Amino acid sequence: MLHRWTGNAAGRGEGRLRMDFLKLLRSLEEFLYELCTWFLFFPRTLYRVVVHPRRMAQYVNTELTQKLDKQFDDAISPPMFLMLAVLVAHGVELMMHQTVVGTSELSRTVMGNEESLLLYRSITFAVWPLVATVHLLRRKKVPMTRESLRRPFFMQCYLAAPFAVAVSTSMVFVRLPGELSTRIGLVVAVLSFVWFAVVQAGWLKVALQRSWLNTILSTVWVLLLGVVINSVIGWALLMN
Repeated sequence: MLHRWTGNAAGRGEGRLRMDFLKLLRSLEEFLYELCTWFLFFPRTLYRVVVHPRRMAQYVNTELTQKLDKQFDDAISPPMFLMLAVLVAHGVELMMHQTVVGTSELSRTVMGNEESLLLYRSITFAVWPLVATVHLLRRKKVPMTRESLRRPFFMQCYLAAPFAVAVSTSMVFVRLPGELSTRIGLVVAVLSFVWFAVVQAGWLKVALQRSWLNTILSTVWVLLLGVVINSVIGWALLMN
C-alpha cells in the first residue's frame, strides 16, 4: 500500500514538473514572438509618431476603448514604446563603445548595472509625460485618479519616445572625440527639443482649448518643469 502511494506521489510530481516545463516553454514562445514583433512595430510606430503626432494621440483615444487584449494590436503600447526608445538609444551607446561611469556611490550603483541604468533613464524621460498630464488635469480641474491619468499619460509617452531616442543618441555623439561629432550631437539635440516643444504645444492646444499665448506658456512651463525635476534628480544622484 505504501509502495502504491509513493508511486502515485512520484507520478504526480513528474506530471507537475512536466506541466511546469510546458508552461515555461509557452512563456518563452510568447516572449520570443513579442520580441520579434518589436523589431517590426518599433520603427513603424516611431515613424507614425514623428510624422503624425496628433494622429497617434487620437489613436491612443481609440485603442483605450478596446478590450485589453485588443489594444495597440498594430503598434507598441505607449509606455513600452518609451522604454524601448531608451533601450535603442542605449544600444547605440554600446555600439559606440561608450560607458557611463558614476562619480558618487549612488550613481555608480545605478549606472554600474544595465537594468537600473535603463530604469533610471526611462523614469527621467517619463517625467515629461507625467508633468504634462498633471498640468492638463489641473488646468481642466479634473480629479487625479489612475483612470484620468492613463489616457493623457499614454499619449505623452508616444510623443516623448522620439525625443528620448534623439536626445540620448545626440549625447553619444557629444561625448565622442572630435569637434565634428560634438557639433552633430548638439544640432540633433536642439532639433529634437524644438520638435518636442512644437508637438507639445500642438497637443496642449487641442487638449486645453485655450489661446495660443496660453498654450505657449503652458508648453514652456511643462518643458522647464521637466528639466528642473530631472536636474534635481541628477544632482541628488551625483551628490550621494
